[in-house]
Amino acid sequence: MGSETEGDTSGTDTRHRVVVGVDGSRDAMAAVDWAATQAQLTGAVLEIVTTFGQGYGFLNPSEVERGMQNDIDQATARVERVAPSIDIITKTFAGSPGGFLIEESAPADLLVVGSRGRGGFRSLLLGSVSRRCVHRARCPVVVVGHHGSDDADDRGGQSEDRRAVNPGTDSDALETDTDTKEKVMTTTRTESAHRIVVGIDGSPSSLAALEWAADQAVLTGAALEVLMTWEWPIGIGFSPVPSGFDPAHDCETTLHKALAPVREAHPGVSVQGTVIEGHPAPLLVKASHGADLLVVGSRGHGEFTGMLLGSVSEHCVTNGHCPVLVVRDRS
Repeated sequence: MGSETEGDTSGTDTRHRVVVGVDGSRDAMAAVDWAATQAQLTGAVLEIVTTFGQGYGFLNPSEVERGMQNDIDQATARVERVAPSIDIITKTFAGSPGGFLIEESAPADLLVVGSRGRGGFRSLLLGSVSRRCVHRARCPVVVVGHHGSDDADDRGGQSEDRRAVNPGTDSDALETDTDTKEKVMTTTRTESAHRIVVGIDGSPSSLAALEWAADQAVLTGAALEVLMTWEWPIGIGFSPVPSGFDPAHDCETTLHKALAPVREAHPGVSVQGTVIEGHPAPLLVKASHGADLLVVGSRGHGEFTGMLLGSVSEHCVTNGHCPVLVVRDRS
């Protein structure tokens, strides 16, 4: 494993890079596992970042330095177990952790943070750091909780099993089941032990999320479970239903159009599309049970209105039962 402590060269280094923020907490270590596995899968450099922000004025500089170095050493040792062949870069910074991570995300392929932290990453459960990263990072952001590393020490993160999984056969089935939500949420789980769940609504960021998830499914051998939801507008029931108004059918059409190029570009990936009535936030969280990853767009429309840490994405990042990835469209 290559290792170096680097100064501010993020603007000149053109290598693919996965950045992970650490502070020694349990969730930060889970984030390290996930980030190291991803760097190994993609051939990227892993950049490990730690920082001491406000609230540590009572520590002298040498104590701060020792604390940061200890966090770096713990994370580096973790990487040596999870992905010993990857190159790593380590950085320390005395200042705002959110601001520094956002700056480091500019040339990165991915930013990974733990869902809860301590020290410079205190209150990371959509606190000042993670909220700011998901809002403002310049690359996709993954939020990882301790559920991502419950048995990481035994299997080196989740990648070893994933790489052994065959992609399986492609599924062109598109389900609509508004009566039995439990059936819909378990439809694809018997097809593959590894799943990536994606929520889409046809918006640019949700389609970017779908594309990212499909590429990830190729790398990990996971099945792709794509969910689209619909709800009756609040006014329906108090006024006549417009002629031809059929939100379920409209969602089916949108989903078919979104999945067609994905299936064509990734023929080895098992893809299951599902349309279901209900609010997307709790349905996506429910679907995340047992999944490897939940992927959402940063902004949506229709059922995903306000998805930039709005009712859907914030609920998913806060309550998801697996790591959650937030993707922006390229514009």
